[in-house]
Amino acid sequence: MPPPFPAVLRFGFTFTFYIFHGAARAVYIFRFLKIIFILPLFPSFLLSAQPRVLTLQEAVELGKANSPYYYRAKNTYERSYWRYQNFKARFKPQIRLNATAPTFFRSINPVTQPDGSIEFRRVNQANNSIGLNVVQNIGLTGGQLRFGTALQRTDNFLAGQESFFLSSPFTLSYDQNALLYNELKWRKLIEPLTYETAYRGYAEDMEEAGLQAVSLFFEGLTAQVAVEISQTNQANTDTLYKISKERFGIGKITENELLQLELNTLNAQNQVNEAKVNLEIASQNLKRILGLPLTEQLVYTIPPQIPALSISPELALSEARNNRKALIDFKSQRLEADRLIAEAKGSNSINFSVLANVGTQQTGQRFSDAYSNLQNRQYIGVNIDVPIQDWGYRKSQIKLAKANRELVEVTVKQEEITFEQEIYLQALRFNQQNSQLAVAQKADTIAHRRLEITKQRYLLGKISTTDLNIALNETVQARQNFVNVLKTYWTSFYTLRRLTLFDFQRIEKITYGEKRF
Repeated sequence: MPPPFPAVLRFGFTFTFYIFHGAARAVYIFRFLKIIFILPLFPSFLLSAQPRVLTLQEAVELGKANSPYYYRAKNTYERSYWRYQNFKARFKPQIRLNATAPTFFRSINPVTQPDGSIEFRRVNQANNSIGLNVVQNIGLTGGQLRFGTALQRTDNFLAGQESFFLSSPFTLSYDQNALLYNELKWRKLIEPLTYETAYRGYAEDMEEAGLQAVSLFFEGLTAQVAVEISQTNQANTDTLYKISKERFGIGKITENELLQLELNTLNAQNQVNEAKVNLEIASQNLKRILGLPLTEQLVYTIPPQIPALSISPELALSEARNNRKALIDFKSQRLEADRLIAEAKGSNSINFSVLANVGTQQTGQRFSDAYSNLQNRQYIGVNIDVPIQDWGYRKSQIKLAKANRELVEVTVKQEEITFEQEIYLQALRFNQQNSQLAVAQKADTIAHRRLEITKQRYLLGKISTTDLNIALNETVQARQNFVNVLKTYWTSFYTLRRLTLFDFQRIEKITYGEKRF
């Protein structure tokens, strides 16, 4: 009797038997395994097919991060940022290296002799020079201070001489183009204000991006509500039409009323189709601004009213004065007009320019000789330009600058009045929206309740089709009015944020931080 097979071999034979002789069972196992592998993919597939629920706050944040208004604000601020950095760099020391590579020339040049005659001599030379300078603009005076060192070498090939060196180990010079008008002084006053205007303008542009997102969000929400209303009306008219056909069959209503309900059903279908097209258009416009995929479906949520928020016009005006760029811009315009007056007075009167230079120099055939027994070097020059007769040119320039200053003052004062009036009225308008929104919301609730009662009474035969249509129209108007008032409410709120750069919900100033590039 042969020895028994090991347990492993018995298991292998058994498994092989089930595999090859149980084909149906193998198919079931394969299907089961396929389900196990595919099932985890279903949740992500179903999730990707779900529409995106979009809130007003989310739309505002996406608008500030992805909209064309954001990129325009960013680029405008970036330009102002680098302009201000360039201005600040003008008051920092600049180190400059200048050099002349070997310059070789051979020619015949006229040379004046001691007796005044001219002889033509052949010239065959090579020149090389190098210099290092530190330049500093002086804002207090408007001049330029320069400290430097230089070395020059000249080779005269025709004379058979060795190289000649000319050294300037130490040079200190000061250059002042005008004494009566200091351009740097005025720029130090105006440029920081210009940059501050750009910085605050960036915050206003960001709020403007959010405001545009609010407007497009409510266009989509209004279109979505229109679809919901039209679909509800279609369902109501279909139901009423079916019931009315039965009532017409037993003589409870006239044919005219039945035809009216049939016409309502057809109109309701057209309204559904038109509302869906409008919703798609509004959603596409919003998705382009928010940077969302155009194929993504959006579902808008109705934003709630801010609980018990009443904005003081005095607070809004105070914060606008502290935060808006307009106030800085007004000051900058006045300073610019004053600068033009100073320039007209300084540039068209007696002009002085000063150039002073002190240092050391030496020359020699050897490099070491050029730095031995250094000789002093001094230079000072003063240029004076005095107008004797300009036929009223200087006077007219000054008068023109002063007239421009008066025009700027009048314009700025008018803009200040408009600025304050706009903010004050916007705060009053927002506070008024609180009560209007409560009334519109209550009217919407009442209209829906009245429609339900009207439908029940119509089914009981107590009212006519005309009364039913009136109730339907009033319900639509109440719902649309509620959404419109809600849009006005939130638009007013975000407009007030942009006008004041102040968050009235958190009671804090709106800032976006200084961007660095």
